[in-house]
Amino acid sequence: MEKATGHINLQLEDIFCAGCATDMETVLCNAVGILKATVTYATGIINIEYDPDEIEKGQILSIVRKMGFKTRLL
Repeated sequence: MEKATGHINLQLEDIFCAGCATDMETVLCNAVGILKATVTYATGIINIEYDPDEIEKGQILSIVRKMGFKTRLL
């Protein structure tokens, strides 16, 4: 039986460079429980696939905010 995954989409505010988007992807992908993270610099949208048994949505938001970005759920 395949394990269920969670999905979350976030809108970043004040993202000013493609390097920041790359850094955000790296940090998120290295976090325990995050299976995949894609940041689109042009739109500021983050698409995240995660294991809800290992990480909660609030923890994901906290990771992004600790990097200095304001974000909200889409």
